[in-house]
Amino acid sequence: MAIHVVPTEFATVQAAIDAAVAGDSIQILAGTFDGFNVNKERLKIFGCGIGKTIIAGAPAMGSDDGIVVSANQTILKGFTVQGFEDVGVQIDSNNNVVKQIEVKFNRIDGIDLFGINNLLIHCLSQFNSSDGISVSSGSQHNCIIKCKSIQNDSIGIIIRAQFNKLINNTIKENKDDGVSLSTNGTSTLSTLINTQLLNNNGDGIRVLSNNNNIIGNMVCNNGECGIIVNVNRENNILDSNVVRNNGIDGILIRDDTMNNTIRFNKVKNNVEFDIEAEGNAINNNTFNGNKCENSSPDGLCT
Repeated sequence: MAIHVVPTEFATVQAAIDAAVAGDSIQILAGTFDGFNVNKERLKIFGCGIGKTIIAGAPAMGSDDGIVVSANQTILKGFTVQGFEDVGVQIDSNNNVVKQIEVKFNRIDGIDLFGINNLLIHCLSQFNSSDGISVSSGSQHNCIIKCKSIQNDSIGIIIRAQFNKLINNTIKENKDDGVSLSTNGTSTLSTLINTQLLNNNGDGIRVLSNNNNIIGNMVCNNGECGIIVNVNRENNILDSNVVRNNGIDGILIRDDTMNNTIRFNKVKNNVEFDIEAEGNAINNNTFNGNKCENSSPDGLCT
């Protein structure tokens, strides 16, 4: 397993990838380099750190994205990806690790996931012209941990697939929702834990799918609702969240929802109601142990 150094041995990252074999490492020194396509398995590609190694300029081979990962078991670590016409980093393969990567000022999304069993950890996606991080339909069993999605022009993180986990992230100041668990591909059975959703222009968390667990998050100062469970959604659990100072309701459970559990949340100082259950939602869902100051209908606060 060899170590290839860019630009000492190879002028471009793509040239180093083309010369590598599975299991090799590529060290990218400080400087600015073109995008690349990782098309060989088990490569480890390391920069010198965010803001030191910068991927910009020409896009990955055959696309308008900055980096395309088309081979499995790739590790990307320690650089900035910025200013591409499409997506900053697109993961088309499985079992990859993306660590300590900054993705900014890209014309569409910061990071797109299409494969399965990928890990994003300690990543920063900001100032992109669409979503900060997008998990596409069919992209299952991914973990996004200790990442930040900040000041993107659309949604902070959008999940369109099953069995994904978001843990200990910070999602703030995005122009649309903080997190959307979307029906486009049905993001059922996703887990959102211990995440801060702050000052997003839309909802903090928008639930458009079923069987999700939303536990222990801080959802504050968002422009619309803190957490909204949309019509015809069922079997979601909202447990032990702190939901404060949002521009509409703290927690809104829409009419025609069923079998959702809203329990032990601390909800305060929201503009309309701390907790609102529309229509039949009061009868078809479980509300238990929520600490709040007002609700519609009355009686949902402990």
